[in-house]
Amino acid sequence: MREDLRPWFETVHLHPDVESGGLATSTFAIDFGGVLAGASSVPGVYRDSNAFWQATHLTSGIRRLLDEVLTRLSGQPGDRVLQLRSPFGGGKSHVLVSLYHAVNDREALNAGVPDADGLPNPGKAITAGVDGEKFDPTTGTEVNGIRINTLWGLLAAQLGCFGMVQEQERQRVSPGGETVQNMLGDKPILILLDEVLRYVERGLGIPVGETNLGRQTLEFLQTLATEVANSTKAVMVYSLQASSGEAFGNVGLLNTLDHLVSRVDTKREPVVGDEILNVLKKRLLSSPPQREVSGQAAQAIAQMVTQWKVAGASDDGTRRLAQDEQIRLNQRLADAYPFHVGLIDLMKERWASIPEFQRTRGALRFLAAVTCKAKKLTRRSLVLGPCDVPIDDPDVRNAFFTEVGQREPFQAVLEHDLTGANARARRIDLRLAQQNPGLSAVRPAMRLATAILMYSFGGIPREEAGESLPSGITEKDLLEVCLSPEIDGITAQSVLKSLRDECLYLHYDGVRYCFKTIPNVNKILEDEAENVRRQPGEISKFIKDELQKKVGQVTNAAIIWPEGSSNIPDTEPRFLMVYLHPEFAEKTERDRESFALGLLTQYGPQPRRFRNGLGLAVPDRRQLEGLRRSACYLLAAEQVRNKRSTYGLTKEQLEQLKERERTERGGFDSALRAIYSAVWLLKMDDGKPALDKIEIGGRPLSEQGIHERLIQLLKDVERKLFDTLHPQKILAHVRIGTGDNERNSIQVSVIRDAFFESLGFPRLISDDVIAKAIARGIKDGTFAYALKNRVREESGKYTVKRGDAYYQREVGVDEIDMEAGVILLPGCLEADQPVGPAQPDTQPKPPEPVPDIGPTPPITPVPPTPGQDKIKTVKLNMKLTKQMLYKTFEALGNLAGEAGNIRVVVEAESIVGMERNWFRNAVREPLEESIKEIDIKEN
Repeated sequence: MREDLRPWFETVHLHPDVESGGLATSTFAIDFGGVLAGASSVPGVYRDSNAFWQATHLTSGIRRLLDEVLTRLSGQPGDRVLQLRSPFGGGKSHVLVSLYHAVNDREALNAGVPDADGLPNPGKAITAGVDGEKFDPTTGTEVNGIRINTLWGLLAAQLGCFGMVQEQERQRVSPGGETVQNMLGDKPILILLDEVLRYVERGLGIPVGETNLGRQTLEFLQTLATEVANSTKAVMVYSLQASSGEAFGNVGLLNTLDHLVSRVDTKREPVVGDEILNVLKKRLLSSPPQREVSGQAAQAIAQMVTQWKVAGASDDGTRRLAQDEQIRLNQRLADAYPFHVGLIDLMKERWASIPEFQRTRGALRFLAAVTCKAKKLTRRSLVLGPCDVPIDDPDVRNAFFTEVGQREPFQAVLEHDLTGANARARRIDLRLAQQNPGLSAVRPAMRLATAILMYSFGGIPREEAGESLPSGITEKDLLEVCLSPEIDGITAQSVLKSLRDECLYLHYDGVRYCFKTIPNVNKILEDEAENVRRQPGEISKFIKDELQKKVGQVTNAAIIWPEGSSNIPDTEPRFLMVYLHPEFAEKTERDRESFALGLLTQYGPQPRRFRNGLGLAVPDRRQLEGLRRSACYLLAAEQVRNKRSTYGLTKEQLEQLKERERTERGGFDSALRAIYSAVWLLKMDDGKPALDKIEIGGRPLSEQGIHERLIQLLKDVERKLFDTLHPQKILAHVRIGTGDNERNSIQVSVIRDAFFESLGFPRLISDDVIAKAIARGIKDGTFAYALKNRVREESGKYTVKRGDAYYQREVGVDEIDMEAGVILLPGCLEADQPVGPAQPDTQPKPPEPVPDIGPTPPITPVPPTPGQDKIKTVKLNMKLTKQMLYKTFEALGNLAGEAGNIRVVVEAESIVGMERNWFRNAVREPLEESIKEIDIKEN
């Protein structure tokens, strides 16, 4: 987080009740009947008019409703029967209490509400109300010593005219219109009805003659609405559930009560749009946040979201739309601070479709628990959004599931994927923190998983279809509510992939992420993986087969996991790479070195001859666990696919299985390539065999294949292995024409064996390198070549007819016989023959006896003379295309590494000329940022 941005809990003051954490759900559940009765059990914030107005945010809708009701009570014409509907956060009971206090205590209204003195004042009015949630038609309620069971009886008792309906109360029959008209009279009367549907439902079970009390109540409500509408000073306001879900499915009753009002415009929503933001903040915060602070936080988040949208935009129109949306998002974030507007929208639009969700009181109770616990945890975030809910806290978890339900079914989801000690989101965060310590406090996996959990309940209603969209959230919507200065888009998308690959109950159908109580394919895969883990031999075989495939495709000079030295061929004239079993990495260092030396020096019970043609690919213990894990899951995935009918896998699950296989395959290939990170060769140390350990380490290798990387390490980086050989090197190493007992010829097979046997000789890829060097030496006249049966011995010297020798001519590599060939110094050619290409004999010659050249003395490498063959200065002048330049990088890098530094002069000419801006952006600035000493001239 930027230093100039402070976390939300450092900038806001919570209401003392919220700060203490002692709030109960009942704190936000207004007992409307208790307020009417003045019951001491009702919290003072609702019972006392002054305290009520201090804690109430007066929305435009409530103010309009106050104006309407007070105007009608004053005798002015207009709608007198008003229905309250509140999709979310309006607090229907809260609005009824507002009307009650406004009529009964005008002084408190004027003191607590700005400009309230501008509202009409009808003078003293009578208020009567019924709380249908509390009023039980079976047991009734006692008023002035009289037990009352009907709605009309209770209203009449409060209006002081119970005698008018005493008989109707006794018989439980609805009074007629004239009686109701007399009840109302011509005085200002405010009738408030809350949750009447609940009372009507109970009344349906109480017989009244051939009908029931519920139907009598509906008839009374219709009559009451008609008479109030025709009165001069009476007003009736009643609340109605916003959906059939809230009405417990009784759509018929809901529709009947809905039509008590004659026109649509007599329905009121006291809280609309983003007004709920101020309602919530008024009840949860002791004072409003500073606009400067909220503005900074909103701007930082809006910029991050917009940058992500613009970066992913496919055209200019989409980019402009994202930039235009930034202004509105910025404003909504500032208005919602310290909450993320996405959290409010989540409850308002999605959770509202959940029957168990208690709307205003539920939202307040949940947000109170979240703000209290989140502040105590001091987890640094700019705002409280869906990803910042501390779901790992028991109190928050309890508040959450109290509102959305499904507490018990989701226990396994939480344990395995979110809050458990070994939950997948926790493991991902731990892994990320090890790779990047800066993410330790950010906890991106836990935050994204928490946001997905929040969106896994409810759905966005589609009124035209009479249904809701499925639960869950798209990646786009998820990132819009989670991106912030702490979590950028690249990190979030990477973490999402990890969650998708590893969580056991997270479902992704290609569009939406959603936690469900049924396991996804990962859980099925986990169960199969447990079976595979009990078969380590199968895992080992899988790894060996995969290694054989990858290495065998590029070379036949590899030995995979030999059990002992006798399983490694000897006297093969090529460099063999022996890949050791991964279990080798788990041995002690002493055992590893002993085993390795045995492979390099022995061939079964015999000493190994071709010791200079062998290398050991050594496994890295750090990669072993990941390699075995990925192999285990790939085997498990194959088994799951074979059992797809048994598991009843859906198309979605099969796609998820393929995605998981791709992920595990990538991890396996990467671990298999990385596990062989070193090559051990044999060397002599004080006359004793020792190990020459060569590590890849941080060396940049361009090759990607397992075998290719190791060969590149030996050949191009460490210069321990060669695929070319100069003819003079042959003469120098086998010592032809040097020493007191000058040797003037030698068999090619002896040369070959010497290079692969002697540790002092260069290691060669294969004997083809020798054959190529001999062919080159023949052509340039370094030596001559002939078959052994053409060579004659005279006085201890060996000679060959020029016609029988190859000398100073082109020779194909396949013409060099590695067994029967001999190389000779030019002086061995008979002098009477002209120098030049040998001509083939036209007459067949009888075979001549093969001379015995004699035993070859031991060949030892000749150490270079100090200062001999040293280069002090190198100057290169090259004209290069782009492709040719790439090919010079490695050679120039080798030169710079050996010399310490090199100076490069570049001259570039363009026939058509180069754009100056392009040159500055593409050439000048990158070079000046990378190289301190550089002089650039442009013309």
